[in-house]
Amino acid sequence: MKASGIIWSALLFLALCAFSEAQPPQNSYYWNVRTMECNFYEASGFTRCSLRLPQLNSEENPQCHEETDSKNMTRTYCRIGCEEGDEATVLAKKPSWNHKCNLHYTYNLERRWEDWFLWRSESCTETSVSFTIRCGFPRNPAVFYREHANLFEYEDATS
Repeated sequence: MKASGIIWSALLFLALCAFSEAQPPQNSYYWNVRTMECNFYEASGFTRCSLRLPQLNSEENPQCHEETDSKNMTRTYCRIGCEEGDEATVLAKKPSWNHKCNLHYTYNLERRWEDWFLWRSESCTETSVSFTIRCGFPRNPAVFYREHANLFEYEDATS
């Protein structure tokens, strides 16, 4: 009886040690929150967006541009400033009752080149709305570049 109890204790100890080594180091990843505020001006029919990051100046129309897809749908893309982030999430939309902007249908986040972009389409481009966005970053940028080398393959290419 005592031998089997010791064996089980040893196995439990080894299992705990194995799982504790498999965990990533503390603080190897961090998140940063930003806000994209888009204001629609009815008189002109234009929308202007501002990227607001904590403790930094806001950026007006951060690389905003329009693209038309194969279904002839026009999307407006704006950079959200998560250059070395390997994940981005829309945490909130304000006002939350704005039914012109629906996640996955009239707005979403998309990885482009070495940054993330918020895209809006259809009725979401004709309303005032703000998005709270969270970006996730590895603490060591070398990890990001090693794991996402394909994002930078053609950046220095000459034609």
